[in-house]
Amino acid sequence: MTLLDIETFLAVVKYGNLSVAAQNLFISQPALTRRLQYMEQELGYPLIVRQKGHRAVQLTEQGREFYRIAWKWQLLLEETNSISFSGQRELLSVAAVNSVGRYLLAPVFPEFFSHKFRLRLYNAFSEDAYQYMEQGLYDLAFIEQQDFIHKNAHGIFTKPAFSESFVIASYQELPVEDGGVLARSLKPEQEIYVPWNNEFKFWHSDRFNNRISPVVFLEDVSLLECFLLDERWVVVPAAMGRYLESKGAHVYSISDAPPNRIIYYLTKGDKKETPIKLLISLLDQYLRATFHNEIKSLLRDGET
Repeated sequence: MTLLDIETFLAVVKYGNLSVAAQNLFISQPALTRRLQYMEQELGYPLIVRQKGHRAVQLTEQGREFYRIAWKWQLLLEETNSISFSGQRELLSVAAVNSVGRYLLAPVFPEFFSHKFRLRLYNAFSEDAYQYMEQGLYDLAFIEQQDFIHKNAHGIFTKPAFSESFVIASYQELPVEDGGVLARSLKPEQEIYVPWNNEFKFWHSDRFNNRISPVVFLEDVSLLECFLLDERWVVVPAAMGRYLESKGAHVYSISDAPPNRIIYYLTKGDKKETPIKLLISLLDQYLRATFHNEIKSLLRDGET
């Protein structure tokens, strides 16, 4: 399977339409279809559901699983092809869940780059982090799902990075009592529900009637702004709440709040020790200088 094949599949997923994907790849739709068929023959399973009259692409279960690794495969192939051009600057491969990478790591990257390191950033899935750390795809990973933590497994070290509270965000003003919003008083049918972690899910099921479905169930938080409209509301981590507030949303503390989420970071021995220590130090400084009660840095506690 070639890099061209991977790019074809990723374009199909990105645009959700074979014709549009073909146009953006500057090939004919029959040529794109043939590439997909060759990939499916090589893999031994179908990637997309084929239904007459349906223009939108729907992935099979195997296709969804393949997508989770396809873009990582693409990056590895690109990195392999560019080894001779990399120069002497050390590369750090960092993986983070979206809500950490976008809202907490992004602000410290400019300073990190000033030290002449190169960076490759991945959107992490907590359940895959250990596997990819072991395979050498990640040098440093930030995860939040406690279920997938196995201390020192396969030489991988797990340490707490920070504790972060949750807030409620909405573009409509919500009733405030004693400095916060009572979550159970809100309309569940207007909720955008994000299952942040197991502790959050337990808290949520205790507060709301499970027979009333939220207006949106969302796993990809990068799409949140598309849905947070009118009376809708959402529970998000504090850093994400601060971003939404900068966009005009009302952000409230929660009177009956869920437990803070703990973000952990993974390393593998002393691999890439210098750039990792630098990034960890920059993140620690940023958290302590920017957030007070909402986020508590635990990075100094985990120093060795």
